[in-house]
Amino acid sequence: MIELVLVYCMVADASVCTESRPMFEDELTMISCMLTGQQAGAAYVREHPKWQLSGYRCEIGVPQQAKL
Repeated sequence: MIELVLVYCMVADASVCTESRPMFEDELTMISCMLTGQQAGAAYVREHPKWQLSGYRCEIGVPQQAKL
């Protein structure tokens, strides 16, 4: 399973950052994850102007329902 991880930092204080792991209906491939990261990051900052997209990555990991 490939998971998209978006990293946002405050515009006013770049040392304050948070990660977001959005869920998607369809399973992501590495390529679709990279493309989706750009789109999802841009959509979020349009709606949340106090935050900026600092980066994103695609992680290969354990499905969410299997995590404890």
